[in-house]
Amino acid sequence: MAVPLMAGYGVVIPAFNAAATIGAALNSVLAQTAKAEAIVVVDDGSTDDTAAVIEAMNLPVTVLRQDNAGPGSATTRGIAALSTPLIATLDADDLWLPDKIEKQLVHLDRHPGTTGVFTHWRTFRGDSPDLPDATSGAGWSRTTMMIRQE
Repeated sequence: MAVPLMAGYGVVIPAFNAAATIGAALNSVLAQTAKAEAIVVVDDGSTDDTAAVIEAMNLPVTVLRQDNAGPGSATTRGIAALSTPLIATLDADDLWLPDKIEKQLVHLDRHPGTTGVFTHWRTFRGDSPDLPDATSGAGWSRTTMMIRQE
């Protein structure tokens, strides 16, 4: 699938005590077939090594710090820090499949009147035997969202 020739996108990742998962989340952003222009992680008052893990990865990521105010506040702050025409959001304990953004860009390119698009999600948990390994979700989630900045 060819990536449409449209304006770039930025990513916002709200993170609270995400030292164990932020690396994998960032790597899933970097693995996208359509590369992000900017990545902003908003450290929402973490008391663990979240910031140190990000720094050690030596990536082109902007880290903003704030007192703990919740993921909504952190996401809003990250969106305000971006100037890209499109914004995608990812929670610090989630992952994107490599072509997730490409598919959303194609949809937005084909439907210029669409303000935002969400994707389906799949839960995978190897650490909890009472949860299925993979289930499809038919709803929406902040972690699958891509919106137009305007």
